[in-house]
Amino acid sequence: MRLLRHYSLPALLACGMLLLPLPFFAEANAQKTQEWIDQDTLYQHVEKLARTPRPPATETEFAAAVYVENQLRAYGYQTALQPFYYYTYRQPSTLTLSVEGWRGSAWNVRGFTYGPNGIGTGEIVESGLGTAADFQDGKARGKIALVKRGSTTFAEKVRQATAAGAVAVIVWNDRDDTSKATLGEPLDMSVPVILLSQEQGDQLHEQVKKGVVKATIKVDGGLTTRQTSYNIIATKKPDSPSTGQVVLVTAHHDSAAKSSGANNGASGVAVLLEVARMLSDKKSDTEIKLVSFGATSSGEKGPAAFVEELSDADRKNMIAAFCLDAVGSQDAGALTVTSESGTKNLPVSLAEASGAVFSTVWNDRVDASADHSPLAAAGIPAGLLTRAPADMWRDQPEDTIEKISKERLLEAVEVVYLAVTQISDPASPAYSPNTANKSIGKQPTEVVQ
Repeated sequence: MRLLRHYSLPALLACGMLLLPLPFFAEANAQKTQEWIDQDTLYQHVEKLARTPRPPATETEFAAAVYVENQLRAYGYQTALQPFYYYTYRQPSTLTLSVEGWRGSAWNVRGFTYGPNGIGTGEIVESGLGTAADFQDGKARGKIALVKRGSTTFAEKVRQATAAGAVAVIVWNDRDDTSKATLGEPLDMSVPVILLSQEQGDQLHEQVKKGVVKATIKVDGGLTTRQTSYNIIATKKPDSPSTGQVVLVTAHHDSAAKSSGANNGASGVAVLLEVARMLSDKKSDTEIKLVSFGATSSGEKGPAAFVEELSDADRKNMIAAFCLDAVGSQDAGALTVTSESGTKNLPVSLAEASGAVFSTVWNDRVDASADHSPLAAAGIPAGLLTRAPADMWRDQPEDTIEKISKERLLEAVEVVYLAVTQISDPASPAYSPNTANKSIGKQPTEVVQ
């Protein structure tokens, strides 16, 4: 304990000397922090946001964003509304391949997300891997290009085939998988495109090698829609000599279409807002950014848009991101923290030192993408604060205010506030960017799934 009295937590982290579990600074400050938390307002934030579902790119999601921005402005933060655009796709109602004279088994045809509607009829020609070089001979003009998966993206194959004058494209899989096929986004030049399995692609390819094969591809009923959503970004500039560093706290204000999202969405936003209130009049030598993301339930579109707008310098200066997701349910487990890699970076270590449990349960999920994933991919040290095991109401109509615990919200506020102030307090030296993303500390605590 004597060491902790003489050295700051940043110094201990830099030296790899962080003591676990809960260290002296958290024990000393937890009771005082609790006294500062406005529990009633914290709960009311969840209650107000969870009155209706807030699916991405809807009026109710925008109303939630406005609510968050108004609260942050009231606390004295500089705020910005960050619009961003993305596409959604409705799968085709008709997706067929008809081959003249074919006596084999029925074609098991798969479509591509963002694939265009249309009909393509003509001779099938073998077109290699669908690269520019494979189309140089001009044989695909007016015909259906049969291309094998690999070497280039699906979108690039379709672009090259379209540029070469093909009327449609059949992509022949080179592996046995059932993953979703996508062009990534709507293409500026495209023709109808379908995907065949490795086995059926082999069969069709053998038939084409034997002679002329004519076919018709039909794709109909697909619909691509451009959507608009918003992130809310609030900033508190340093009010003492600045370290030049930035600390982030994030949550998301959207929900699934049929869920009021009291836990999955609103609880994290409520914690973010209360932490913002508590930090608003506290001196800091570090810039604090609070970001409420939109459209996370459409594939983390909000976090991705936020990261895309950052310069290299912005990303480098972001020393830690604390990402809140589903932290308030009375039916969930312990408050946990993890990183995308499942190791301890700076925000994970600080959150653990402040009372969260380090666990990799989230990382073991098949659908382990979350708000922190795009930040981590951009090189920003990010920690996901959630509860494990999760409750069973995620994205369901049953995710309501009645299942939210005030005590659990309070616990999350304590952890994030203590962790953030270990960075932003002028008494704490600046962290080294070189150590912020490094693995620090012991192995994860076991959490029952």
